[in-house]
Amino acid sequence: MTDDSAMITQVLQATHYRALAEGTAMTYREMLKTVHPDKCKHPRAQDATNRLLEMFRHFTSGTTFTDDSGSFLTNDHWVLFQGDKQAVAQARRNQLEIAVGATEHLKRYMPYSWDSDDSFLLSQRAIPLVNLTLPQDHVNWVVSRLLEFCMLLHRHTGRTHLGLTPAQVMLVPETHGIVVAGFYHTSELGGRVQTISAAYRHWYPGQLLRDKKAAENADLEMVKRLGAYLLGDRSGLGTALRKTHHREFVDFLLSSDDDSLACYEKYREMLDKNFPSQFIHLNI
Repeated sequence: MTDDSAMITQVLQATHYRALAEGTAMTYREMLKTVHPDKCKHPRAQDATNRLLEMFRHFTSGTTFTDDSGSFLTNDHWVLFQGDKQAVAQARRNQLEIAVGATEHLKRYMPYSWDSDDSFLLSQRAIPLVNLTLPQDHVNWVVSRLLEFCMLLHRHTGRTHLGLTPAQVMLVPETHGIVVAGFYHTSELGGRVQTISAAYRHWYPGQLLRDKKAAENADLEMVKRLGAYLLGDRSGLGTALRKTHHREFVDFLLSSDDDSLACYEKYREMLDKNFPSQFIHLNI
């Protein structure tokens, strides 16, 4: 394989720019010069050039997403909020208050530090769940991590998150970790709910919408809706998955639970019964 061919292969197989740069020990300009069709006659030179340009743009400038405060930018290593400053400030306050009294286990779900009033740095590469569709085995562990987060949040802080939507949950592919942000709607358990995610109103239990009282089942319901979303049902409702996905898993997504510890234990029992216990690399 020629040097050009090897570089083309590396670019096309890379999941993100930092890994590519570290693997090649080349600068961006050097890589671009190597794969550009003006210099390289490889049949996939243009594909590699386009891929390199996109990865570098994302790494240097970030990609725009939308959450409950408006737009935000992320390059998977930092997050910069550009929307409603009051909403961002509220989310930041809520998250920092929770982090102060959190157990080390709970803190693992918030592996970032605020470097300004509207931005934070991630300790590991993390990708928003927005528009992601994952294989069943990977959805299994995402749901498991989120249910554990809910259980720890409820048991150790007495609070609910109430905003577990695709933009506010990120995954760490290398470790199967989960990052939870977007603490806009956090409420004390049993307390009055002041705000919810308008875009995902249909993900909340009807009782919460009626009573406006924070309860564990609201977070559990949103985790299940995220599970359906990641399996490809963008509505999050899950009923469309009955004919295409694992029956007991879908039954769990469609069930109702009021206690986060009992729900987590029920879920883990279902996984142990139906799926092999193994670490499957997620190459994204």
